[in-house]
Amino acid sequence: MSPIADRLVAESLHRPIESFKRRQGKQIRRSLVGICYEMAGGRGGLVGVIADAIESLHAGSLVIDDVQDDSRLRRGEATLHQLIGVPLAINAGNWMYFRALELLTSAELPEAERSQLMSAMVRAGRRCHEGQALDLHARVDRIPSADWKEIAEAISTLKTGVLVELAAQFGCIAANASNPIRSALGSFGCQIGVALQMRNDLEELARIAACRPTSNDLNGIRDDDLRHARITWPWAWAAELSSESRCQRLVGRLGRSAMDHHMVAMELLAITHKHGDQSIAAIVHEQVRLVGEHVLDPALLQRLRDHLQPIERATAVPAMIGRHTVCHAATLDTSAGARG
Repeated sequence: MSPIADRLVAESLHRPIESFKRRQGKQIRRSLVGICYEMAGGRGGLVGVIADAIESLHAGSLVIDDVQDDSRLRRGEATLHQLIGVPLAINAGNWMYFRALELLTSAELPEAERSQLMSAMVRAGRRCHEGQALDLHARVDRIPSADWKEIAEAISTLKTGVLVELAAQFGCIAANASNPIRSALGSFGCQIGVALQMRNDLEELARIAACRPTSNDLNGIRDDDLRHARITWPWAWAAELSSESRCQRLVGRLGRSAMDHHMVAMELLAITHKHGDQSIAAIVHEQVRLVGEHVLDPALLQRLRDHLQPIERATAVPAMIGRHTVCHAATLDTSAGARG
């Protein structure tokens, strides 16, 4: 391209993408590529490029999801489409998908393993879009509460679970792992992805509950899930822990004012946050135990536990006092953008 064309592409694509990708989430996927590579017997520096591919795929999905959700915030900053407009943001998200595939074609691996990586990414991308369709279409005001848990499980598995599973699979494929360890770590990744989505759903509620809203504004707090009546894990847990009438009363307050969303968040959190924390911890502990049946290195298992702490441990622990929420956390914006 000519110098002026290069400059315009940099302004409209490359620089906005680089700025967006510098926003830090929990980095669970990138960490799991490396540690699963080591657990599967891999040695050497092959994981960098495939970890970059996972991050590019995930970042592209976040940009597209933010457009579809009309989100205003991503990881505490304006969403990409708010900064550069919807057409350029969609183009940037799609570019990152293709960049992810391109990175895999350049990985210094035997052709058979490179082909496996490409196939795994294409399949994961297809499944994530099926999960996104479900997430966009299913709403708590349209689906019976008895079905909320099944839907939450499906969305979490198809979106977040699939991408975390892909990270584990990538580490195994790069290490040319045997089928038993590949199967074990892939299943582990999927379940950890579900736990990650549970944590992110709780944290979004905690941010809303901790804010001091005006009648029409949550003071810059992301509230996409409530605004769009998404079927998230707190709704699924509430259907188990509370009455149908109470759930429907909460659903009836959605789509109203920011103050209504604040009150819904506080009540949902009061009902579900302890149960949610226990459910997340149970998944993490069980999955680490199962991995320990295949990986006998205690140092690697401890590193795995350390990597999973951002999921297992609540960033924000709300204390419900009357009708007010006090949040004991320095910062609440730790979203990994899993819902997307």
